[in-house]
Amino acid sequence: MALINKDFRFQEKRERHSFLRWAVFALASVVLGVVIAKTSSNTLTADKLPTFKQVKPSQDEIARLSFELTLPELQAKQKILDELNHETSKQWQEFTVKSGDSLSTLFKRAKLKPQQLDEVMKSGGPVKKLTKIFPKDIIRVLTDDQGDLQALRYEINPETYLMVERENGELVAQEYKHAIETRVAHAEGTINSSLFLAANEAGISENVIMELAGVFGWDIDFALDIRKGDSFKLLYEEIYRNGEKIKNGDILAAEFVNDGDVYRAVRYTNPETSRTEYYTPEGKSMRKEFLRTPVNFARISSRFTTKRYHPVLHKVRSHKGVDYAAKRGTPIRAAGDGKVSFKGKKGGYGRVLMIQHGSKYTTVYAHLNSYNKKIRVGKKVKQGQTIAYVGSSGLATGPHLHYEFRVNGVHRNPLTVRLPSSGPVPKQYLADFELTTTPVLAQLDLLTRDTQLALAETE
Repeated sequence: MALINKDFRFQEKRERHSFLRWAVFALASVVLGVVIAKTSSNTLTADKLPTFKQVKPSQDEIARLSFELTLPELQAKQKILDELNHETSKQWQEFTVKSGDSLSTLFKRAKLKPQQLDEVMKSGGPVKKLTKIFPKDIIRVLTDDQGDLQALRYEINPETYLMVERENGELVAQEYKHAIETRVAHAEGTINSSLFLAANEAGISENVIMELAGVFGWDIDFALDIRKGDSFKLLYEEIYRNGEKIKNGDILAAEFVNDGDVYRAVRYTNPETSRTEYYTPEGKSMRKEFLRTPVNFARISSRFTTKRYHPVLHKVRSHKGVDYAAKRGTPIRAAGDGKVSFKGKKGGYGRVLMIQHGSKYTTVYAHLNSYNKKIRVGKKVKQGQTIAYVGSSGLATGPHLHYEFRVNGVHRNPLTVRLPSSGPVPKQYLADFELTTTPVLAQLDLLTRDTQLALAETE
């Protein structure tokens, strides 16, 4: 009954507002002396409608429309606006930046007057973005019937765009934000052959699955530990611009079942430091001080052992590291934060990079093809940073990374050594952590429950 009364009051209110609007319109019509001739048809044709001055849409609206519409659609819209505002017809042109192009080149292609380039560059600070255009970027320009530039549109990145428009005879540059919306999506999959294939079947992009591997990379070696029947579930963000998806965002929560062991992670931002990390549901950091694997999804070609037949020297000797076979040029990541202690050639190791992590730990990367150009001895590196690239320098039969992990100078098996953990959520923020992450983990639980119910129905 309450709902009926509410609907009735809403209808009564709407009818009263409607009556008031018509009363005001009638009064205005009398005062202004506007007479609408009655015709034999109840439909008012365009030539019978009263003429009102059209207000030109804002720069922001025009700029936004220029992203949503194709060039013909935009031109048609511009024609209508020009006619409504009794202005001469203007023309939109679109240019795709090619290798070696500059703004000057594009202006010549658009047949714009040379002095207009200087005028554009003086239109405001945001226009400096046009000095760093890249191949495949798209620039649209609007010119009048005299060939003078009236507007320019350039997408700086998926979330920001530049609009240069003539106001009171002068060009003015403004930077705008698109209408960005973040939605939560979910996905799940079971591994039958490979993680990438399972992700593809689940409709997950390569970037998201790489992030998933990064979240669990300290506990699971994705080159060694993956088993048939392993499964994953995750909640992640999708970023939409003006209603159209443009990219995937961050993983909010995830679960990975590896050989029967269940690993769970949830994203949380420290209110004090604004640092975002992944934690277990209990608040322990998923991030260890070292990555388990310095090369993404490589194949282990040789394990840590005291007795190994060397394929080049043709004799048995100890192998105090792990070899990861990968394509030449595959990026190698720093296993942890540290300082480069050695960079250069070292006998059969070929090109080598050594990183010191505090006073206790050292990691070694050998048989490199090349180094990151920014890497220098004494330079600090961050965990996950690309430091070098897979090669076959030194005594190697093919491209691979030889990786060593040393504790107080003693070689330890990188695959089994116990990795030290980062700090948990600070005690003073545990309540905030629980309040923030409980709803997200509940969504993950719901996804798991839905899957179990679906499986039960098929049995």
